Amino acid sequence: MILLADVGNSRIKWVQCERGEFQARGRAAHGEESWSELASGLWADLPRPARVLIVSVAGPKVRAELADWVEQAWAIEAEFAVSTAAACGIRNSYAEPERMGADRWVAMIAARALLGPRTCYVVDCGTAVTIDALAADGQHLGGVIVPGMRLMREALYRETRQIPPETGEARLFGQSTRDCVWGGSLYAVASAIDGIIDRMIASHGPGARLLTGGAAGMVLPCLQDSYRLEPDLIFTGLRVIAGVRT
Repeated sequence: MILLADVGNSRIKWVQCERGEFQARGRAAHGEESWSELASGLWADLPRPARVLIVSVAGPKVRAELADWVEQAWAIEAEFAVSTAAACGIRNSYAEPERMGADRWVAMIAARALLGPRTCYVVDCGTAVTIDALAADGQHLGGVIVPGMRLMREALYRETRQIPPETGEARLFGQSTRDCVWGGSLYAVASAIDGIIDRMIASHGPGARLLTGGAAGMVLPCLQDSYRLEPDLIFTGLRVIAGVRT
């Protein structure tokens, strides 16, 4: 069994991969506890995996703490996915490939594995929303990063005097300030995704549109174009990197 983990800016998600199939899984938001305490709460009762493969955008301190926990709990060395100049049939457009978020790189590896040699546009709706264009020959054409819904709302709460941080319902026709804020952030993200990919397509040509990330299910109904929802896209990419066949 291989343990695959996705450590984002807001939460950690994991899945057990057995003979190429995703089995038991879980997730948790980052809280006040240490990363070792969080890992213990998530993984202490799991059977010892043969390997642990992690993609993390939470920084080197988090990676070190998770690696220490894995070493102490299971006496194995955690593996971390990193962005490189080329891997698994795709090529990075960054002059400094290691500076690309590893989650974006893993998502594109997954897209290539799922679609084969086909142009595609990969959208990850998390704390930030990332949109990457991948050509049919595997060349990463580039991408954009925009604030996610929570970051948009927090900016309003922080920078305005009369918009308190309240939970609302995301409606197109909000009839309270809180609902207007929640609806505004949702439709801003959806409109950005549709508009940016339309511009990318106008420049490079049509392609498949893949959607993943924690907020993908909320955003999908508000998108005007057709998108393929792939909630396990990051885990699929990690499975490819691990060399596991389905």
